[in-house]
Amino acid sequence: MEEIYRLVKKTGHDLSKLADLSSYLDDATYKNVKDELGEYSVFIRYSLDAYEHFLPSFIGFGEGKFNYSSTMTNHAWMMKMRNLLSSLIEPTATEFTGFVKMDFDNIFDDEKRLREFAIKVGIVKS
Repeated sequence: MEEIYRLVKKTGHDLSKLADLSSYLDDATYKNVKDELGEYSVFIRYSLDAYEHFLPSFIGFGEGKFNYSSTMTNHAWMMKMRNLLSSLIEPTATEFTGFVKMDFDNIFDDEKRLREFAIKVGIVKS
């Protein structure tokens, strides 16, 4: 687990590098991610980053790193990205969803394991 964590952390927020590491689904799915989203960073999820990349302050909207009109306001592009993301989400959804039992012993055990892992990989000190 530590090795996987370190590999993912090394990719920074580069979607192409994350796609290269991924192996849960078929290679074609990850190639599509790289081809369509590789130029974007995971940082785009933050509103200030997104705003400055698509609608930068004090310069024309067309002069941002990414063209707003051909991406965010382009219905065909948005639907294409939605379908691409669905190809990642749908096959993995059962791994991350479902009924959660309110077993407090289990919850505390999980928290303890997470804390131990964070210490082991150097996120926090004991």
